[in-house]
Amino acid sequence: MIKEESILLDKLKGTFKSQSGVQQEAWKMLEDIGLPTKKSEAYKFTQITSVLEKKLNLDFERESEFDKANQYKTEGSHLVIRNGVFSNAESTIEEGVIVESRDVTEGKHDPFSLLNTAFSSEEISIGVEKITAPIFIYHINSSGFTNPRVKVSADKNQEIDLVEKSYNSEGTFTNAYISFDMGANAKVTYSKIQAYNESSFAHETIFAQQKRDSRFSTNIFTFSGALVRNNITINLDDENCEGYMNGLYLLDGNSHVDNNTSVDHIKPNSYSNELYKGILDEKSTGVFNGKIYVRPVAQKTNAFQSNNNILLSDNATIHTKPQLEIWADDVKCSHGCTSGQLDEDAIFYLRSRGISEKNAKAMILTAFASEAIAHVPVQELKDEVSSLIEQKLL
Repeated sequence: MIKEESILLDKLKGTFKSQSGVQQEAWKMLEDIGLPTKKSEAYKFTQITSVLEKKLNLDFERESEFDKANQYKTEGSHLVIRNGVFSNAESTIEEGVIVESRDVTEGKHDPFSLLNTAFSSEEISIGVEKITAPIFIYHINSSGFTNPRVKVSADKNQEIDLVEKSYNSEGTFTNAYISFDMGANAKVTYSKIQAYNESSFAHETIFAQQKRDSRFSTNIFTFSGALVRNNITINLDDENCEGYMNGLYLLDGNSHVDNNTSVDHIKPNSYSNELYKGILDEKSTGVFNGKIYVRPVAQKTNAFQSNNNILLSDNATIHTKPQLEIWADDVKCSHGCTSGQLDEDAIFYLRSRGISEKNAKAMILTAFASEAIAHVPVQELKDEVSSLIEQKLL
């Protein structure tokens, strides 16, 4: 390990208090593989380990009240999780929704997932007995280092709309993990708004395992944060599965956002579609690394990926790397990325119709971003995202 990684792991080791064999094993694996270094290809443009080595304060904790006025007014279950611990007293759970706090079980084995496994206070299990109104999760993260852990089960023929939102105090690092285990013909839509303060850090892992005829969709909207890393993995582990990833990052200041996605077509006759759009201003940085895998037996696969970016400042930066790895021959796959500035001809056209330059730019950018929010199923969430886009652009 390089010096900075040893310092950080030693710092974490001093606070490691595992409660189970699973957590002890996760810590052992983490020590073996280490946290990402400057040489780690997957974190080439996001030096999260060195940043945390300098910024992470394990002793930091403050009181944080959650104003219920911030909750969505939509009918459904509203779950409050404080520093990774489910708060039943503050939550509203509809009939047919099952929420349990339990010991940590195994999960995905990349470094930050292992870190979450080792340090989670508990694992929050969510399931449904019937089709219900949306489920809303509110994370209140006020400790210096928090590891929320949620596992969602969607059994055969069940449908779940889940919306997650985090309130991170200044100077905190949140290492979140959420997974979805989907049965045959299950349908899940997962949406999240990331509007963090300028001094908070977040690493978020989203993992879905799909069975036959299931459909999984993600909608991730990122507006701010000192450093935000999203690791999203969808495994299409049966026939006739569908996986969708939609994302929008609209950044300014010094915000740094990294979206690392992976879609694995393991069985035949599956479909995936991925669309990420970015608008970057001032000194912000965006990173997109999207991977599609098509295994040898996964014939009749259709997989598409697109990443499009607009840079509003000469100081804004985008790193984008779409990837396809295909071992089957009867497939339809494509990927592409674009990066550029606003179309001056379009601005001139709108201004010639009496629209101010500021409003003309806002109209073009709003139209560019609108495709990323088209598939959000909860109207109140869609309205909030539209409002945040408007605040950023006007």
